[in-house]
Amino acid sequence: MNSMSTPRILPAHLHAFAPGTSSHNTVRMLGTISHVSGDQATLICGADSVTILLARDSHLSVGSMYEIVGKVTNADGGHGLALRVLSSTEWPRNDQGQLPDMKLFEAAVDVTHRYKNIFYGESEGGMEGGY
Repeated sequence: MNSMSTPRILPAHLHAFAPGTSSHNTVRMLGTISHVSGDQATLICGADSVTILLARDSHLSVGSMYEIVGKVTNADGGHGLALRVLSSTEWPRNDQGQLPDMKLFEAAVDVTHRYKNIFYGESEGGMEGGY
């Protein structure tokens, strides 16, 4: 495998990609939008939530599932970490109107981080230690 451009993460992994702790802080996260206000949104991923800092062209709908590609950054006012949107993709609902099973995503991400030497090269930034 060459270079990992955007590892998939869960909210618990944000600290490993925080500015200053890693040379690689562009990540992917999947979740459901629970709130949008101005230039911020809240993404629910499992039992945790993440503040999403929206780009000017971001159009996210509450109740929809998105994969967010973004840079981990310090939240405004020093309130933890946030994800600044670089791109977003809405995930479709099935024929019954249901969203994909988030637990499958969480399990897949957990495995990639638990056994990162299988999924990522040894020189991948942000993947050493931290979690």
